[in-house]
Amino acid sequence: MTIPAPPQIADTEEVATPPRRLTGVATLVALVAALVMAVGLAAWFRGEANQLTGSPAATNQALVDKDATAQVSAQISDAVKRVYSYDFGRLDDNERAANEVVTGAFVDNFRQQFAKIRQLAPPQQAVVVASVPAIAVKSLDGDRAIVLVFLDQQAHQAGQTKPLVATGRLSITAQRVDGRWKIADAESF
Repeated sequence: MTIPAPPQIADTEEVATPPRRLTGVATLVALVAALVMAVGLAAWFRGEANQLTGSPAATNQALVDKDATAQVSAQISDAVKRVYSYDFGRLDDNERAANEVVTGAFVDNFRQQFAKIRQLAPPQQAVVVASVPAIAVKSLDGDRAIVLVFLDQQAHQAGQTKPLVATGRLSITAQRVDGRWKIADAESF
């Protein structure tokens, strides 16, 4: 019997391996490139964040403080109703109520307008009721706010069956005085 010869193992081919030094350099270059990209992205993101936090929108409390915005809206809405409503039979009460919600330069403006109302309202027996169907706080910065108001007024006069209706838009500068928001200026727009 013949015994088969053991299989011969062929010489293995040598696999070409890059020199160890070349692999280390490539890894180092890749790590440095990744680090440079990470630092660059971090700087860019930081710049974008600074741009957002330093913008007027970020410092406008009307956009970020809903409780303060609601307070301004409610108090200025009430103030507008007081200032732009009157009853010929209760002009003293109307003027006193309106004086509680005005401040600054608007006080003189209101007094001038109300002097005209005192002359015209009694002979016409005029009763004007103001309402605020829409209000928005445009900006709020500490104790100062800019408020946009849509104003409706219905004027009832003696001898008239239908009320006269007027609408308007006001840009109100509001000022917080002793914890209450008051009208410091009002302009039609």
